[in-house]
Amino acid sequence: MRKSGYQKRIAIIFMLLVFTLGSVPSALANPPSGTLTIYDSTVDFDHFAFELFSDNGMKSWDEDTVTTTTFNTKVIENDFLKVTLLPDYGGRILSIIYKPTGNDLLYQNPVGTPYGIGEGNFYYNWLMVYGGIFPTFSEPEHGKYWLTPWDATVTVNNSDQISVEMTITDDVDFAGKPWNFTKGATGITAVATVTVYKDKSYVELNMKLINNKNEVVGYEYWTCTTFAPGGDPQDMKMVVPIDKVVLKDDWWSWMGTAETAIDAPNHIFEYKNLALFSNWQDMGIAYAYPEVEKKWWGVINPDNEEGVMRIANNQDDTPGLKFWTWGYDNSYDTDPLTFGNSARPYVELWAGHSSQFFQNSVLQPYETKEWTEYYTPTVGLSDVTAANEHGAALLDITETSTSAQFKATVNTTAPGKTFTTELRLAGSPNYVLDTQTFVSGTGEKEIVVNRLLSTISAGNYTLELVLKDSLGTELLKAEVPFTK
Repeated sequence: MRKSGYQKRIAIIFMLLVFTLGSVPSALANPPSGTLTIYDSTVDFDHFAFELFSDNGMKSWDEDTVTTTTFNTKVIENDFLKVTLLPDYGGRILSIIYKPTGNDLLYQNPVGTPYGIGEGNFYYNWLMVYGGIFPTFSEPEHGKYWLTPWDATVTVNNSDQISVEMTITDDVDFAGKPWNFTKGATGITAVATVTVYKDKSYVELNMKLINNKNEVVGYEYWTCTTFAPGGDPQDMKMVVPIDKVVLKDDWWSWMGTAETAIDAPNHIFEYKNLALFSNWQDMGIAYAYPEVEKKWWGVINPDNEEGVMRIANNQDDTPGLKFWTWGYDNSYDTDPLTFGNSARPYVELWAGHSSQFFQNSVLQPYETKEWTEYYTPTVGLSDVTAANEHGAALLDITETSTSAQFKATVNTTAPGKTFTTELRLAGSPNYVLDTQTFVSGTGEKEIVVNRLLSTISAGNYTLELVLKDSLGTELLKAEVPFTK
């Protein structure tokens, strides 16, 4: 299908209008009754025309023609989420729409363009951005299977849970790969199982890497995410519980001035300014240093305080974190109808088995590595103090000369369930500031306590919020220091 440039621009404007109108929040207080369904659908991907050889190497391209490829999808819906899976293009989660707000957590490219052709940066010596969340292996830099069909099977389909398994085995050894892609055909099988539950507002991604050989096999694995939560964000905040990063300021000199250097010869800097997308002067790469220990990181849209958190056992399973953006001005000034200009307004965060790209990981003979990732929306949080698969919380303290305001804002991932919160100052002595039992909705729960400082003994404390379920089991704990 060929469309003129004018038609394409009208289509993009219409899509953005629909996207914006869809961002008007519906009532967040009362969750619906409870449904779960899966069905087959399709999605159209507009992109510049190109032709590949049978081995996925680039054969030719047309800088003046935009065409449309229609892919088959599987869509899973509950009362809170509409999740679109695209097995036929990289085994990806293409879209996660949070129904109470109508907004997507993920980015989809309005017009794809081949880029990096023949530049030696990617496995097939070219790349094209679509979006979503997808596994990359067994090589770095988007790996081998970002554009190929994965086998898809519905493995569970009942009233409580729907699971779709997407599988591929690494049998590719591209003859034209650049020199630094060295893994070869590893024979590793990757299994990505996406699950949506009837009563949960998160998407579960279980990953398995299976070594089918009686020998040690080297590989590289990363989960690539393209986050743009809350509709059409004009800025984004990368909410990551680290204080140091490795910056590739030797590749992009602007990065060396974006943060305060801690160990400049080894490219180690503070992580502070680059948490805001608007402070990315250009494209660039950063890595968490030394690695991620806590279970969460994500992105928040400051315009409407909608966000997305990725939850995993990072310390043991995916300690690596790579940051990538195209740069703030580059992303918003781009014209998607310009061939080769691939800059787009999203934040790309990667969760890896290694600390940086082009670092080897290994599977022992017949070993299987398995871990679980959760992707959950947040509402009403400008930042995050703690998060896990049960919820997310932000703690804030505001002081005057005579009083202190202690504020906790909580999201849970089980709307309609009964929870108890306790807000307290832990120290010597301890002070219980507030205890509440409530039924969780699909938005935020706020707890605000004002306390005269004269009623608190001098000392060092920890402001703690504890979230428990109806049986008294502790689900989430958030902490910040407080000194009287």
